[in-house]
Amino acid sequence: MGRPEKQLPLDIPLSQRSLAAEMRALRKSSGLTVSELSARIMYSPAAISQGTSGKTVPSWDLVEAFVRGCGYTGDMEVWRRAHLDARRDSSRESVSASTADPGDGSGPLLTRVPLARRQRRAEEAVPAMHADGLLALVQQARKYELKDKRVTSVTSSDYMHTALALCTTAEDVLELMNELIRSKGISLTELERKSDSLYRISNTTFTHLLGGTTLPTTELLHIFLAGCGVDADRMVMWHFTVTRIRISEMRQRERKAASPRRASNKASLGKRLASIFFLP
Repeated sequence: MGRPEKQLPLDIPLSQRSLAAEMRALRKSSGLTVSELSARIMYSPAAISQGTSGKTVPSWDLVEAFVRGCGYTGDMEVWRRAHLDARRDSSRESVSASTADPGDGSGPLLTRVPLARRQRRAEEAVPAMHADGLLALVQQARKYELKDKRVTSVTSSDYMHTALALCTTAEDVLELMNELIRSKGISLTELERKSDSLYRISNTTFTHLLGGTTLPTTELLHIFLAGCGVDADRMVMWHFTVTRIRISEMRQRERKAASPRRASNKASLGKRLASIFFLP
């Protein structure tokens, strides 16, 4: 058996931990030792070990060399996004730490934002339900169905389950996440506190997630749903929906990447045919 991995400090962002864990898993699946990978990518074993420790965020150059050195041939944009998330969250944690009282009597290094104001900001970050939003439309359709018995039942009384089945984009999922936390009456400050049982996520991270356009990671989605009190059976539908949309996005990127090549091949074929059939 290998040595158990050392427990990382709890103040290290989840995205930073996840990047390191994914890199370690990739190397193990490649069958390469650290020394063998080092010889391939021209980074020292110490640099590789430090970059995959989770204690710091490695440079993008190291991540890219590491991933390609392990034989990965998929979409590098996935790794670039993971690296950017880790670097962003790590920077935020550093700024947060710099506002803390150093304990030498000199006071905080930066002016603190009063707790009451931070709580108001966190609570105001959750928008009200849009009248034409996905969940609202599902609820409206259900009301029409209940009024008119001639309509065949195609929706579930579980509005959220039905809405998840209709999601096609990351924006749809994020809209429903906002609706979930609003319907539960939970502020982002409360959600931060509830996340303690799994891994503490700051309300700033939740605010960025809910106000963004990117799908949450598997770990972050699980922590969010657990904090909202979603049971294990219902979590499955959320994770299935996010995975389905990730696959769709990946295929769209692959099609876009292939389109210029197809156009170039078509133009080249046209020129060859013209040279054959329209000789001077």
